[in-house]
Amino acid sequence: MKLSTIKELALGLGFDDCGAAAVQRLDRDADFMDRWVDGGYAGKMDYLERNRDKRYDIAALVPGAKTVVVCLLTYEKSGRDYHRTVKSKLYQLEAAIKESIDSQLSTIDSLTNPDCQHIFCDSAPVLERRWAQLAGLGTIGHNHQLIHPTLGSFVHPGELVLNIELEDVPPQREVDWRIGAPCGDCRACIEACPGKALGHEVWDPRLCIAYETHHCTVCQAVCPKNRQ
Repeated sequence: MKLSTIKELALGLGFDDCGAAAVQRLDRDADFMDRWVDGGYAGKMDYLERNRDKRYDIAALVPGAKTVVVCLLTYEKSGRDYHRTVKSKLYQLEAAIKESIDSQLSTIDSLTNPDCQHIFCDSAPVLERRWAQLAGLGTIGHNHQLIHPTLGSFVHPGELVLNIELEDVPPQREVDWRIGAPCGDCRACIEACPGKALGHEVWDPRLCIAYETHHCTVCQAVCPKNRQ
């Protein structure tokens, strides 16, 4: 099956973009995040201490995983309960994929592992922004958000993990790992951040207003990428 087919199905269901990446262990993220967590930056987010192996290796989270399909839905379409909206569309996408390759189901017992969770939207130890980047859907800005080239950063990613390889997805995609790669000299989010959580060598969520309230999007509102 081809990614182009899955993307067509995803867009037909209302997603704003779709990409995919071959499963791999995120060694560079593992090294960075282990040092970040051990440095105390996680603060009260003690869940980051747990499931580190699964966070860095999605095959440890979903046995048999071969491909991570990432779909984006804009805030405008997501509604207040974006988890439910995105997941609902991902289940519809899974059903559409199965139907489109019905002739192959005799040789593919299950597109996904039926014995474990395989659809995610901010609901498991999955590095969603990195997978979106690996899927070719954008890069990471100074505000540490995924920035899509045309949609900006007001997007919610969701993941569908498949146990099949797609014909047109490379084994590994080279990405620019630098934070702020798409930003150039722009420092709008850094200067506007109310808690001054940005602009340090690493992001310090303990200074981020959203760390306590979950309602700050200043760093996205001032981003020129969201005004195109």
